[in-house]
Order: sequence, then structure tokens, then C-alpha cells
Amino acid sequence: MSIKTFCIFFLAVILFAAVLHFGYSIRPEADQLYHFRHAEIYLENGIFNSDFPWLPYSVIGKYGADIWYGFHLLLVPFTFFEDPILGLRFAGIFITSLLLLIFYWALNRLGVEKKYIWPFLFLFSGFFSLFHMTTVRPHVLSLAFNILVFSFAITGSVWGVLGASFAVVFLHLSLFWSTLLILGALAVSKFISKKSFDFRIILFSIGGLVLGWLARPNPLGAAKLAYIQIVELMLIKSKGIPLNFGLELYPLGWQTLYLFLPFMILWALAIYVFLKQSKKGLILWSSFFLSAVFFLMTVFVAQRSFDFWAAFGVIFIASVLGGSGANASLPPLAREKKIAIWAIAAVSAVFMAGQSLYKNDRFLKISGWEPGRFQKAGEWLKNNSRPGDIVFNASWDYFPELFFWNSRNFYISGMDPIFQYAFDRKLYWEAYYLETGKTTGFTCPDIACDEKDLKNTYAVLKNDFKAHYLVLAKPEDEHLYKYLLGDARFLLKNETPRSAVFELK
Repeated sequence: MSIKTFCIFFLAVILFAAVLHFGYSIRPEADQLYHFRHAEIYLENGIFNSDFPWLPYSVIGKYGADIWYGFHLLLVPFTFFEDPILGLRFAGIFITSLLLLIFYWALNRLGVEKKYIWPFLFLFSGFFSLFHMTTVRPHVLSLAFNILVFSFAITGSVWGVLGASFAVVFLHLSLFWSTLLILGALAVSKFISKKSFDFRIILFSIGGLVLGWLARPNPLGAAKLAYIQIVELMLIKSKGIPLNFGLELYPLGWQTLYLFLPFMILWALAIYVFLKQSKKGLILWSSFFLSAVFFLMTVFVAQRSFDFWAAFGVIFIASVLGGSGANASLPPLAREKKIAIWAIAAVSAVFMAGQSLYKNDRFLKISGWEPGRFQKAGEWLKNNSRPGDIVFNASWDYFPELFFWNSRNFYISGMDPIFQYAFDRKLYWEAYYLETGKTTGFTCPDIACDEKDLKNTYAVLKNDFKAHYLVLAKPEDEHLYKYLLGDARFLLKNETPRSAVFELK
């Protein structure tokens, strides 16, 4: 690609990212509010202080560590904007652009033709991918650097592997396993195709992962959090314990695969061409194997694996249909078959892009999510409570928004439910029954309780959680809201159509 063509690609990337992040309201993903505010905390308290007292009933508060440390440091420059929402928008442009540029760099190293097309095809591979990969969250860049790890490993750059592996873990410690899985698949593929593998790649990657882990305050505490988020979470899911997880942690299931039909057609077409080839290079074998593994993980483990499936699926498709040199390569098929293959691929890609953009546009316009739904509640608490007063947030996923607007108070849960569950199971279940709407005037300290085990809600909040205030979202917590209005021990202090703040007598 000439310098002129690259400059056009670069400008297209920036323009596309700007449209995504300035053309709509802030993307309805609350976690990005937490990450942005945590970056401000580092600016206020110093980058070597990872203590997190804002969640005293979570292992995040207990261990005082940060598994997203590097990502929070990366966001610090964007916190200088007087308007934090404006800063968040510019952070989104930067992260989306960096993702596309790193994807382009990796494809360039792999020798793929038309490399300016494939990064966009990755984002357009489905609405899930377009939405998930354009939020201000650390997994976006960890995926980008994992793709770079793959390209460096293919081309034999051990120092490149070390640096990219470092970035993956420095940004998001809990994704270290993905780097090892990618390199393990590459080792198997290379052994199949060439009967050899340079194991320095694995050693340098492990070195990068270890350095990325250690390059943060309290690395031991961070390792404990990562263990809980990965191992303990998987064990609990396998036992069927009904933690109130986010949807992205549930398997996608076969019945909803139709959502990804255009991408699956394109991927299946590439597999057909791949199987027809007499010579299958390392890039083809490894990207095929990885896309298949992540596809199975999407269906059976967690739908958030779709990002990896789409990324390595696009690398596989690009290597089959747009490779060069040893990876070139439509096999010697009849002219009519080649025309049919390109026609199906083109139609699928255009339809897939159109569908992704349309669904993204519709979702962002009708989602109804407002980043300021707890702004009034947070401001009231900031002005009327004492520092460190505990707020019982009626659902764990309200924390990022409350924390964004008010870090004067402490909250009872946040980020992933597994962190509260691992801290104290009794407290987790007491909060669970209230946040899921299963109970109002009483709650239960276990997964199942007899009538004699039920506990009064006020007593639990006052004695077990030491809460001074309770915050809820009125539309989502309607039954709890109505109950609290009828109990004189809860005083309504602030109210909007979306939120309510109660003080406990």
C-alpha cells in the first residue's frame, strides 16, 4: 500500500470512529463510566496507589488491586477535559482507531492483500462486534494486541511477541489465557504443517505476560482477582449457581446463531475454499483452528468470545480470499466456481455490513440508556452525605454510573457479581434477592432459605451492610421502590423519573 493510500485509510478510520462516538449518545455500556472515573482517581491519588475502598463488600476492595491497570493509565489524558462525557467520547475515538490500525498492522505483517478492507469487515461482522468493540473498555485493545501477538509469532519476531504479550496483560490481566491459547493453537498448527515450532515464541510470550502482570501496584492482589474472575467464575457457572451475571457471560446457544448468519456464510465459504486447497500454509491452518475454537466457545461457554471468533475468522477469510505469496489463493477451480465464490462473498459482506450498521443505528437510537440517570442521585449524595458513607446500590450494575458521578461514598457491589460472591456469600445472597426483585420486605442469606431463615430488609441493610443510604432505578426496581415508600424507616431524599435515594433512619 502506498503512503497516499495509507493516509486515506487512516483518515477513514478517524472519520468512522468520530461518527460512531459523536453521532450518537454515549454508547449504552456502563462499565466505561467506571473505567473513566478510575483513571481520574489515579490522577487524583497517584498512579502507584491501587487501593479501592469504594467497594468494601467486594474482593476488589479487599485486595486493593487493579486488573485493568494499564487501560486506566491510558485513559488518564482524556480526563483533563472539563466535561467528562466529552473526554469519554474522545477516548472512544482513540480506542476504536487504535483497534483498526493495529488490525491493519497485523494483516500487513501477514502479507494479506487489500488489508485496508479487513479491519472494517471485522467490525461489520455482526452487530455484537460493532457494538462491543467500539466501547471504552479494556478488552478492545487486549484483543487488538492479541492479534498482533499472532502476527509477530507467525513472522518469528520474538521481541514483538514479548511486547504485544506485555500489552495484553498490562491492559487486562484476566485475558492472559487468550494469548496462551492463541500461541498454543499456532504451535499445533505449525507442527502439523511443518513438523517444527520455535518454542522461543512461547517463552518470550510468557515473559511478556509476566512483565505485564508485574508492572502494576500490588500484582499479587491483581492475580487473586484474575483467578476469581476466571477460575472461580467458571466453577460457579458449571455448578449452575444463579449468580446475576451480565448477558455476555452466558453461552450464545445454537438457537440465536441466526444473528450472525451473514458472517457465518462468509466464514463457511472460506472454509470450503480452504478445504479445496492442496497446500495449506501456517496462517491458514492456525487462523482456521482459532476461529473454530472461539466459535465453539461463543456457542457453549460465553458469547463475549464472539470478538475472538470474528477477529480470527476475518484473518482466515482474508488469508483465503486475499492472501499473497504462499497464502495466495483460490485453488484451481473452474472459472464459473470462482465467479460464484466471489459473488457470494461480496454479497454476504455487503449485506453483513449493512445489517450491522442498521442494527447498531437502531439500537443506539431506541436503547433509552442515559449516562446521567444517576447524576442527580450522585450529586445529592455528594452534597449531603459524609465521606465513606455506605450506599446500598440496589443492583450491582448501577455501580459504574454511581461511581462516575459520586466517588465520595462507598457502595456494596460492582463490576462482576463474582467479586461480591467471593467476598461473602451470605451478603451476596442478601443483596441478590432484593436486586432481582424476588423479595422486598425481607431477604435471604443463602441460595435457598426456610421461612425461619428470612431476614428483615431494613435490619439487613442497617446491620449487615452498615448502609446509610439506598439508591435504586425506579423503572427497574418498581416493587422495591413502592415497598420503601411504605416503610417509615426509609426516608425518600431525592427523586427523578429514573432514580430515587432513600436514607435509612
